[in-house]
Amino acid sequence: MDISRIENAKVTILGSQRSAMGAAQLLSHFGAKILVSELSTDHFTAEKRKILAEIGAEFEFGYHSEDVLNCDFVVVSPGIPENVEIISKIRAKDIPIYSEIEVTSWFITAPIIAVTGSNGKTTTVNLIHHLLKTAGYDSYLGGNVGVAASEVYLKSLKDEPKKPIFVLEVSSFQLDNIDSFKPEVAAILNLSPDHLDRYPSLNAYYESKLGIFKNMDSGTVAVINQDDAELMQRPIVAENVRQFAVNSQNGADAMLAEGMLGTMRNNDWQPILSAKVLPIPGRHNFSNALAAVASVMDFIDDPKVLAQGLMTFSAVPHRIEYVGKVNGIRCYNDSKATNIASTLVAIDSFSQPLWLILGGKDKGGDFTTLIPLLEGQSREVLLVGDAAQSIETQVGHSLSVQNLETIEAAINYCLENGNEGDVLLLSPACASFDQFKDYEARGDHFRSIVRAQKGWTG
Repeated sequence: MDISRIENAKVTILGSQRSAMGAAQLLSHFGAKILVSELSTDHFTAEKRKILAEIGAEFEFGYHSEDVLNCDFVVVSPGIPENVEIISKIRAKDIPIYSEIEVTSWFITAPIIAVTGSNGKTTTVNLIHHLLKTAGYDSYLGGNVGVAASEVYLKSLKDEPKKPIFVLEVSSFQLDNIDSFKPEVAAILNLSPDHLDRYPSLNAYYESKLGIFKNMDSGTVAVINQDDAELMQRPIVAENVRQFAVNSQNGADAMLAEGMLGTMRNNDWQPILSAKVLPIPGRHNFSNALAAVASVMDFIDDPKVLAQGLMTFSAVPHRIEYVGKVNGIRCYNDSKATNIASTLVAIDSFSQPLWLILGGKDKGGDFTTLIPLLEGQSREVLLVGDAAQSIETQVGHSLSVQNLETIEAAINYCLENGNEGDVLLLSPACASFDQFKDYEARGDHFRSIVRAQKGWTG
C-alpha cells in the first residue's frame, strides 16, 4: 500500500478490541476517515466512545450497517472468522480486507522480527525483545503479545528512537489477511493442532502459519525449528533459512551442544551459555531461547552480550508462572496454555504429583493425547468451564476427574485434598472466552485466589 493514499481514505474497521482500536488511532493519525463497526453491544464502553470521538471516527455498536461497505478497504479484527455474513458481503464487493499487523507494517521502516507458531511465541518474543534491549537497541514489542502493533508504532513516533527494531508476535488469525507484510526476520517455532474450531482443516491452519514467509526475498531471513517434524516436512519459501535445534545431531545455526546454548557462524562454534543456568526452566525453554538467538544473529554477534541477555531474562506472566505455595502445595499459572500441545509441555515440566486444571472454551482438540503423561502423575484432573463435559467424556475412562465448573472451586478442591509436595497447575488447553475476557484475566484470577489463601507464601 502506498501510504500517501491513506490521507482521506475511507476505512472500515470491524471489531473494537485492542488491535481494532489501535488500527483506528493509527490510520486516523495519518488522515484516514474511520468507521468502527462492532457487532457486540458489550464492547460499547465509555472509554472506547471517548477515544473514537477524540480521533473523529464514526462508530456503530450492536450491528453492521450498509455503511461498512462504503470504504476503500477494511481492517478486520483477528477474532472475526472468515465465514461470517459481513465478511461475505465485503468479499462480494471486492473490497480489500487487511489485518492490523498488515496495516501497521505499511508505516514501519525499521527492521521487523516476527514470530509465529503454535506454542512458545510469547516467551520467545519477550526473549528477543530483552536480548535487543540488552544490546542497546530501541526494541518495541507488540502484536499478539498483548499490545497491538499499531499502538507500539504510534508510541515509537513520540520516542524518536535511534536504533529501532519492532518485535511482533503474530497469530494465524493475523496472518490470514496479510498482503505485503515482509519482516526482515520471520520465525516459525512449531506446528501442532490448534484452532480447529476456526479452520476447515489442520492443514489450513498450518498453511496460515506458513503465510509469514509469503513475501520473503533475498534481504530477509526465515527462522525454523529443526526439531519440529511437521514444520521440517513442509516447503519453506525463503532464500535464506536459519535453523535452531535442541536435538542438534545434524547441526544448526543456533543449537544445544554438550550442554551449551550456542551458535554456528561460518562453521565456527560459539558457545553462549550453559543450559543449566538459563533462568527459565524446561527443555521447551531451551528451544525458545535458541529461537530468540537465531532471530537476533544479524543484530547481535557478541556471545557475551547474548549470554548477558539470556541470564537476566525473567519468566513471562501466565507461562508456567510460579505464584506461591499453600500448605506445601506449589501453585503454577499457565493460563497462556490455550491448546493441548502447550499443556503437554507444561505437564512435562513437573515430576511431582499433579493437580491439573483443564477447561474453558473448547477449540476442537483431542484431549486423549494428555492421558499417557497424566496416567502415572496426576492426582486428579479438575475440569472447569464450557469444555468440562467434553473433556470428561474423552479422558474420564482413564483418569480421575472432577467437574468443578470454576477455577476457584478447583483451587479449593485441590487445597482440601492435596498433600505437601504436590503441584497445582492451571494449564487449561482451552481458550478463556467462556468465563473471562482473555487468558490474562483468567491467569490473574487464578493468581489472586491462590494468594488470598490462608497459609500462602511467595
